[in-house]
Amino acid sequence: MSPGSTMDGIVTRVRVNRSSEGIGARNSDRPWLVLFVILFVLNTAAPPADAQVQGSNLPPVSGRSLSNPDTIIPADVLARVELLRENVEWIRRYMGKRTPAKPLLRVKSAQPFEVYAEAQYLRLRANRLAFDLLREVLAPSKRSMDETRPADVFAEIDAAFAAVMLVRRSFDIDEAIAEKPRPDATTPSEVFNAAVAAGAELNQLLDSRTSPSDNFQFVTEAVHIAASLHTAIPNGPHFPEEPEFEPYKTGSDAYARLEHCRSLILRLAESQGAQLLELEITRSAETRVTANDGGDLATLVVEELRYLHRRVPQAATPYSAHYPGRRYPSHVYQRLGLLERILDDLVEASESRGESPGSDAR
Repeated sequence: MSPGSTMDGIVTRVRVNRSSEGIGARNSDRPWLVLFVILFVLNTAAPPADAQVQGSNLPPVSGRSLSNPDTIIPADVLARVELLRENVEWIRRYMGKRTPAKPLLRVKSAQPFEVYAEAQYLRLRANRLAFDLLREVLAPSKRSMDETRPADVFAEIDAAFAAVMLVRRSFDIDEAIAEKPRPDATTPSEVFNAAVAAGAELNQLLDSRTSPSDNFQFVTEAVHIAASLHTAIPNGPHFPEEPEFEPYKTGSDAYARLEHCRSLILRLAESQGAQLLELEITRSAETRVTANDGGDLATLVVEELRYLHRRVPQAATPYSAHYPGRRYPSHVYQRLGLLERILDDLVEASESRGESPGSDAR
């Protein structure tokens, strides 16, 4: 196994052996060995993060320069999202897949850091597509900035686009697609909603689509961030216990509980004077909530909690969440119950004191 590059040296990755005995074999009877070797290669064989060129090397159609990131605006990001979507559509048609259902989540008044969360989720699914079809393990994204600019969102979207182009080229799709400029008045919310739609379209192509296991991991990450905020409550209550497991829950049950958790996060944000986006979720009793819908909202919840956590210097550093193995909607529902209890404590503390525990409101 050795590191390589494609797209004229643009995307750094490692190629996984496709043979039945190789670590990329789907039916391997040694899954933990497979995971270990992949992680080992990513951490040892890949060049340092600052030496990796993650994107497509395609400049924005507007003519603005990536070498001057402060000039990049949401219009540039939306143009790249839509270019990605057009290429995904050609891949979908090549694969003979059905058009996906319209995603549930739409927003308004999004902030750049919230758009960044959806861009990262989009990149995750694009990387999965490259692995499913090509057995390419792409370099994961790493975030270090506290303040998010449109250029940071552009970099994530462009990396997802680069992964999609790997797949397109493997299919020898020769349809010419030009990037189209978008109005300079494009808002972050328009970018967010386009990225949500692109994510649903990508998810439809995956062998391993977004699952309750993924959402359990996302919610666990949110629990860890909220738990670290809980430690900052002066003379605060004991840490709550996780509710008992309730079987037979559905994705819709978990989604409704996730929405309630998000409403509690909004109350925390208000106490800090922070602005978070407004959801535009509309559905009827017949609406089928997919695991991908849950992932869209769960990644948003994680990012907003991370944003609030940065405003509380006293809060402990959160633990990382790892892939949990097979989980079902009832497990996600139970873990959301723990998040709900932690957030209840945080809201009660913030409303009794007039601000979030230890907050550095600004």
